[in-house]
Order: sequence, then C-alpha cells, then structure tokens
Amino acid sequence: VGVLLRSLTARGEAATAEALADLVQSFVMCKNLDAALGYLEQALSAVATPACTAAAIVGSTAGAAAAALHDAATAVARMATAVDNEGLEDVPERSRNEGSSCSTRSRAWDVLELLEATSSTAAAPMEAVVVLLEFAARRPRCPDFALASRAEQLLRRWAGPRAFLPAGAYDALVRVHATCDGSQDKAFACFDELATLGESGSKSPTEGSLVGMLSVCADSKNADLAEHVLSWASNRGRCTLPVFAAAGKVLAASKKPAELCAAYEALEQQGSGPELDDAAYGQLIRCAVQAGRLELARRLFRESENPDAQNSASLIRACGQEGDVSQALTLLNDLHSRGEADVTAFNTALDVAVSVGDEQAVEKIFQEMKASDRLDAVSFNILLKQFVGANNAAERSSALLAEMRSQGVRPNVATYNSLLGGSLSVGDFARAWQIIDEMEAGPGLDAYTLSILFKSYKSRRREMDIVSFDRALALLEKYSIRVDEVLVNAALEACFGLRDSERLSNTLATMRRRGWTLPKQAGMHTYGTLIKAYGMTRQLNMAWKLWEEATCKRGMVPSEQMYSQMIDVLVCNGRLEDALGLFEEMKATHGANGFSSQGFAVAYAMVVRGFAQRKECARSLEFYEEMKAGGVKVGLVVFNTLIDACSRVGDMSSAARLFRDMVGAECVPDIITYSTLIKGYCVRGEVDEALELFSLMRKKGIKPDAIVFNSLLDGCAKKQMPELCEQVIRDMVEAGVMPSNHSASILIKLYGRCRDVQAAFRVMEELPRKYGFKPNAAVYTCLMATCSANGRFDLALDLRTRMAKAGVPRDEKTYSTLLRGALRAGSAEGCASLLRAALEEMEGGGAPRRLLDEDLVQSALALMQKKRAWLDHGRDLFERLRASGVAVRSPAATGGTNGGVGAGADAGNPAGAKQHLYGGCNREFKDMRASHQGQHHQRSRCR
Repeated sequence: VGVLLRSLTARGEAATAEALADLVQSFVMCKNLDAALGYLEQALSAVATPACTAAAIVGSTAGAAAAALHDAATAVARMATAVDNEGLEDVPERSRNEGSSCSTRSRAWDVLELLEATSSTAAAPMEAVVVLLEFAARRPRCPDFALASRAEQLLRRWAGPRAFLPAGAYDALVRVHATCDGSQDKAFACFDELATLGESGSKSPTEGSLVGMLSVCADSKNADLAEHVLSWASNRGRCTLPVFAAAGKVLAASKKPAELCAAYEALEQQGSGPELDDAAYGQLIRCAVQAGRLELARRLFRESENPDAQNSASLIRACGQEGDVSQALTLLNDLHSRGEADVTAFNTALDVAVSVGDEQAVEKIFQEMKASDRLDAVSFNILLKQFVGANNAAERSSALLAEMRSQGVRPNVATYNSLLGGSLSVGDFARAWQIIDEMEAGPGLDAYTLSILFKSYKSRRREMDIVSFDRALALLEKYSIRVDEVLVNAALEACFGLRDSERLSNTLATMRRRGWTLPKQAGMHTYGTLIKAYGMTRQLNMAWKLWEEATCKRGMVPSEQMYSQMIDVLVCNGRLEDALGLFEEMKATHGANGFSSQGFAVAYAMVVRGFAQRKECARSLEFYEEMKAGGVKVGLVVFNTLIDACSRVGDMSSAARLFRDMVGAECVPDIITYSTLIKGYCVRGEVDEALELFSLMRKKGIKPDAIVFNSLLDGCAKKQMPELCEQVIRDMVEAGVMPSNHSASILIKLYGRCRDVQAAFRVMEELPRKYGFKPNAAVYTCLMATCSANGRFDLALDLRTRMAKAGVPRDEKTYSTLLRGALRAGSAEGCASLLRAALEEMEGGGAPRRLLDEDLVQSALALMQKKRAWLDHGRDLFERLRASGVAVRSPAATGGTNGGVGAGADAGNPAGAKQHLYGGCNREFKDMRASHQGQHHQRSRCR
C-alpha cells in the first residue's frame, strides 16, 4: 500500500483524504491498528485547515471527506479501546492510569496523542475522543483520570469557550468523577452543563445516561451527586422508574432512607411520580421503616399489588419499632396461613419479640419455627441477644449453643460475635478471649469481631492494656480482615487510651497496609478521630490536610466537638496561635446562642492548658474570666489547670482565689487540686498554709497520696524543721502511704542542711529496711552531697563503693556530685580515683553511657596540674578521656585553669610555675580592678 501511494504521488495523483479514510477503515477491518494509526495521521494532516471550522468543512465540497475521516478516527478509537479492554482483563485496576507500573502502554493514549498533534479545529473528530472518554470511565472503581483529563482538554479546545461538548462526553466525565477518587465539584459541573445542553433542545441526558451515572454513585456511595441528579430529573418530569430505582439504591446504600422517602413524596405532590413495581415498593417500604416513617410504610404496603414476604418483614420490623408484638404476630400468622412465611419473616418476628422482651412471644415463635423447620443460625443469634447482661448469661448461652448444634445448625461468625458481646457486656474479658480462641479454631473472625472487642473496653470504662491491644491488632493482619470505617474508629479510640504515639503510628500504618482509605462519604466523627490520631503522633501536616478536606473540599461545617479536637491537636503540638485563630472561628460559627455548651467548655479548657504550658498565667486567667462572663461551665480539669499554672509561677494568691471560686461553683476539689496547692505553698515556703490545707483535705474525707505527703515533707525540710518532718512521716504511715526513696532523699537533704551527717546516715540505714524499699541512685547521691558539704568527702567516696556492692547503677549525677566534693576538698587523688572508676564503667561492656560532666572533668584535670599530679595521674587520664569521647583539653592548652601550669611553663621548673601563677594572679587583679572601676563609674552616673 505504501509503494502504491508513493507511485500515485510521483505521478501527481496523490491520494485524497477520503481515499485515505477508506484505507484506514480497511486496516481496521484487518485489525492492523498500527497501520490504521499511521494512515489516519496522514489523512488528518491532509484536511487540516486552520482557517475553517468543522461545520464549514462538512457543508463544503470537502464535507464528505471530513465525515469519512471522522468515521475513520472513531473506528480507530474503538479498535484501540477494544485492544486495551482485552489486555485489562488480567491487569490490576490501578495499573490503568498513565505512568503506572503496567508493562504495556494503553493504545488509547496513542490515539489521543495523534489527535492532539494532527487535528485542528477544522478536522475535529469529537466522536473519537468521546470513545476514549467512555474507555476512561469503563471501570467505576478505578477510572483513568489522566486520560479523561487530557481528552476533556482537547474537546474544549476544539469546541471553543462558548460551545458545548458532545452529550456523551459529559456523560463519561460525570461517571469518571462520581467515583471515590474523583472530583465532586467536577462531577456536579459536568452534569449541570449536560442539563443545560438538554434545555437548549437536546434530549440529553437520556434515561440510560441518568441510570449509568447513578449506578456509579451506588458503587462509591456518592449520595450528594445522586440527590442532585434525582432532584433534576424530578423537576423536569424525567424521573422514570429506572431512574428512581437507581437513585434509591444509592440513598439506601448511603444510609439516607429519609431522603428517599422525601423525594418520593415530593414526586407524588407534583403528580409525576413513577409507577412503582414490586422491587421499588419493597425498597421504599424498607427505607420508610428505617427512617421511622411507619405510616408511609403501611400505606405503601397497602398500595403494592403483590406484597411479598420481604415487604411483610419490613412491616413486622416497623411493629418492633413501636413495640407492638401482637401486630407483628398477626402479620406473621397471615403470611404463615398463605404459606409465604419464610425464614426471614420468622426471624424478623423473633427479633421483635426479643427486642421488646416478651418471653412468651419468643417461646411461641421459636416453637413454631422448630415445628415448621424454619430455624437457621440467624434464629439462634437473635435468641442469644436476650442473654446479654442477664444473670447466668454464660450458662444460658452455652445451653442455647448446645441446642443449636442438636438442631443441626452450625454456629457462624455472627453467633460467636453475639457470645463475645455478651461476655464483654458484663466485663468478663477472660471469657471474651476464650471465645476469640474458639473463633480462630472455628469459623474465623470479621471486622465486627474486632470492633466489638475494641469498643467494649471503652464502654466498660476500662483502658485496653497493651498486650490485649497488640493481640487484637495482630488478628487484623493474621486473618486479612477487611477494614471498614467502624473498625478504624474503634481501634484508634482504644489506642488513644494507651497514650503511646509509636503504637498509634503503627496502628495507622496497619490500616493503610490493609488497604483502607478514607471513604468519600466519611462522617465527621471519622475525620475527628483521624485528626486526633495524627495530632498525637506529631503529624500536624496530616491533621491540617484532613481538616481542609472536610471543611473546604467537602463543605462540612465542623461541629463543636470537631473544633475542640483540632484545637487540642494544635495546642499539643505547640501551635497556640493557630489554635486561638480556630477558636475565634468556632465562636463565629457556633456562638450565636452563647458559649455555654460542652463543646465550648472543652475548647476553653484546651486554650487555658496551652497558656499554662507556656507559663503565661495572666493569659490563662484572662480566658478564665471570659469563661465566667460567657456563662461557660468551668469544670474540675480547668480549675486544676489554672491552679497549677498559678502555683508554678508562685502566684499563690490567685491560686487561693481560684480555689474559693471552685468551691463557690460547687465544683468539688479532688486530690489533684489539694496536692497542687500544697506543693505550691511548700515551694514558696508557706508551710503553715500548706498544713492548714492539708487538714481541710482530710476533713473532707480525701485520702492524701504520696505526692501530698512528700510535698509537705519537702516544705518542712526546707524550713529545717526535723520534728515536724518526722511527724509527717508518722502521719504518712498511718494513712497507709509508705515512705519511698523520694521521702528518704528529702530527709537526707534536711539533715545535710542541719549539718547532722549521722542523722542522714540513719535515714539511709533505717528507712529502707523499715518500709521495704531499696535505696536508689538518687538517695545515694543526696547522701554523698551531704557528706561533701559537711567536710566528709571520705564518707562520700565510701558510698560509691557501697553502691557498687548493692548493684545500684551509678549515673552522671553520682559522679558529678563526687567530683564537686573532691574539688571542694582539693583532693587531686580523689579526682583521679573517680575519673578512673567512671572510665572503667564507660569502657566496659554494654551500651555506652555518659557518666562525666565535661566542665567538672576539665576542673579536675586542672587541679591535678596545680597539685603537681599531672605526670602521676593527669596525662594518662587525659588520653583515656579523649579516647572515650569526652571533649576535654589539656590544662596546658587552657592557660592553667584553677592555677595550673601554663603552656610555656615547665612542670619541673618551680620558677616558671611561680612566674605563671603570679602572672595569673596579676591578670585576675587587673580584671577585679577594672570591674571595680566600672562599678564606681556606674554609681557616679546614677548620682
């Protein structure tokens, strides 16, 4: 063919566009796509006339050629998409998008790129591009967004800014963007353009087009678009039975039964309602029952010509909502008499009787089911519900399970889920895990199983322990359970109680690995839960992304609870200014009726906590006054936060005022309130006020804890009141609170201030033995500091040996305390001994530990230099310290810190050393003199 075409061209008789179009069609018939694409490119190039429009070409002498080319281009597009469809049978859905990991390139892209490169407005085969759009929309769960976007751009370029696209193009674009990952705004815009095109004389959108769009909405549960389409069809008199039924499926799947009932009643009022068939009646009756529209359900039941068992079951369910067991039994008997009472009808009536608690009706229905052989697993699962929370529930459930097996019915997952829910409802967590073991050995688990497990811990006001949580999460991956929105919320909320950000991050990652993505119609509660999860894991950018998606893209108006959660996330992540901005937005959105709701109380609490964390006590109190002025109820947590903020900055007068306000507001102070105030008074040295509050606390019947007693003990110790300290210890023991290492440390510090080293040692010897605890490093360190401060560095060194024998690990604070004591005592030998001991621990096996403060080590080396112990100890220790990673410098290089020998002095030359020491003294004298002159000059300026 190529040779013949070149021969014709050489003779001056080049093939016309129409001949090339026929040639393309011939190659399409031969299924030679590559050749068809090649000659289509030549044909389109031959007729491309930028000066003309497509309409002008069709009306001119070249119109037949252009029409032939359009048909050829469409044929090539159909052939390319057919080839792609054959290849897609074995290709994962996600591989359809351009740039995916699919090994073969979509031939539809070849056609699109050829049309983009060669077709002008004059030769615009729009129908071919519509074919490509149809291909892009072929798989509703994973459309080819890239192909659809490029095809739309090409069509709009050809059509111009004021012209419409072909109706088929709008149809395909709506279906592409009605999917879960599509653009909701784009779907609405394309449908509205299609509707406008229909109003201009076209018959679009057709019934088939509307049904196709609604079918995609059903897959993605896109109720918003479905309501929009149904509203348009209803207002234009185009709501046929297929359209109404398709929209009904979407609204029913999206759990919007009330909206479907309202749409049907609106159609009735307009007089344009479709003539319902049995399936449509059944769907409407079910939705009416779910929406609580029982009168509508009954009217529809009467209007239906052939009410089947399913419709009757829906009415029986309606009787259950009204608690009318007798009417439910009447409907069941009517079905039974006609021979139409199937298992579903019996189970529905049984469920009504169980829900109402009519045991006689339950027994009657159950016996009828046994007599007519209508029992199945669902029947027994319904019966199990009546044992939830009842006495002897476990025994009665076991007996029913035995009868179930005797009837030849095998327990299924739902059966075990009922047993699991019953065990957890009475707090029998051990039995619950036994049921999980039985499920693993039997029918397996589902998402509902894990949701029950996660939720039940929360409902019993019991935090799920780490072992149980990890085991439940492991079950999720072990059985490849399909994750849904309910399970995600339950798992994350259970994880919140653990307060473990790493485990929370792992939970989020597990959900993603199981293929869960945020549904397009996700509820506000889900957004709030995920925002909280990302906030706790310090992923603030993800929290903001979800907030923007919910409020901007989906147009949600955040509830007070969702605002509070986002404010909490911002405060916890140190973004208080952003939290304040969002709080003002919350006031503008929900503050029309005041700020007295629980949501505002929580938001205020978060803001107050933010200022308290930053020690901005004054700003915290400003918001407190704002809460009082706005009628916001100030809860216990807010009062405690404010009291703590004031106590931390020493503003005990404000803390006392808050305490009085708290009592006046009938908010009962708790142990945290009292312990915070007592500690604040003790830190300020106001022991009398602390003891007075302590007495009030005990009169109110609040049992002091270790924090309260140790705060009092510390306050008395700082005042050097040993008798009162011993009285606090006695009161502590009488209250059943045993002294601890913290108590011992406070008493040792007390006797250190009183310069009674023997009493400090008595505390060390007697208190741990008497109250059954082992002294820790903090107790030893306090006693070492007491010995050093009282001139007994030798005893401090002995304590380090005792620590080693007792197996108490030494830490940096231990060695820092001992080194300070050695420096105070001027003991170069002591410094050397301590440094060697620390280096031996650092150089030993196990994980590397930091035991030495570099500044103290530098001072110790300088002391060795000064005491002429550098050659004996200093040089070797210096090398070992550097090798162990301690950043120290040679005293010679530092200019003789603490009187050491300078860089130019010889350690064996006393004269040189003396000259350097005098030089150091002269420099120190000059510095002191300069400082004195500066102070004198300052006083002169003041005068």
